[in-house]
Amino acid sequence: MKMASDCYSCILDRAKFEADLALKTEEEKTQAVEELVDFMACHKRGIPALVGTEREKIIQRRSGGLDPYESLKADSNRLALDLLPAARKLYVESKNKLEALMRIAAAANSMEFGVKGHDFDNSTFKGKFQKTLEENLSGDLSEVDRRLSAFQNVFYLTDNAGEVVFDLFVVEKLKEMGKRIVMGSKAEPVLNDVTVQELRGMTSTEVIPTGSVVGTSLECLSSEAEKLLFDKSWLILSKGMGNFETISEYQEKLSGRLIYILRAKCSPVASALGVQRGTLVVRTI
Repeated sequence: MKMASDCYSCILDRAKFEADLALKTEEEKTQAVEELVDFMACHKRGIPALVGTEREKIIQRRSGGLDPYESLKADSNRLALDLLPAARKLYVESKNKLEALMRIAAAANSMEFGVKGHDFDNSTFKGKFQKTLEENLSGDLSEVDRRLSAFQNVFYLTDNAGEVVFDLFVVEKLKEMGKRIVMGSKAEPVLNDVTVQELRGMTSTEVIPTGSVVGTSLECLSSEAEKLLFDKSWLILSKGMGNFETISEYQEKLSGRLIYILRAKCSPVASALGVQRGTLVVRTI
């Protein structure tokens, strides 16, 4: 997926959000945003997630390597643990267990900071989560069911902290179906994405690094992730917009075994998926 007109302002808005978290003075913040503007001017029509990765590098370098989301990620994980019983209840009471799992996974992708037009805050999400679980889910669930029946191995690409608590619930249920699961997470802090180190402290499931960029980019892919991604015996469950933005550039290589699960939080991603902004999506490729 290439940069759309909305992407430029969204990336800059998030730069300001992160600069306020990580930098102290107005001069430091201005210089960081200006450096990003210069980069964007020289990289028109790039992939939004990779342009966003450069923003992350700028903020981290100028803050001395600080992870601006560290405390927000910890708060998100605590919030998700508080909300997990609601997800479990939905699953237990649902007649269609697969739909419940996909709904939980997609709704959890709401836990994202700094996306222009997407209203999320740890302090208010608790009151919205139940309603989010009940929203319309766009996707061919019969095809999702067919693919899960056809594949023994599942490569689960994670996205955000907080969200990953619900992913672990989904993974637990997939294991109960007899699936072998490997989870792929960020090698280093980027955005509010969960890292390999963080996730290994939360689960006994095998976790491997996918790279240290927003999404899953071929140019920055770890050897471990590349091996599973292109092994035709593995079904890929891809969480979030960053993964969609990057993987959609080479998704034809994964045809027949790729499932995107996300909330389409911005207009360009929603347009690319053919849904209204804000829709919960499960899309098979």
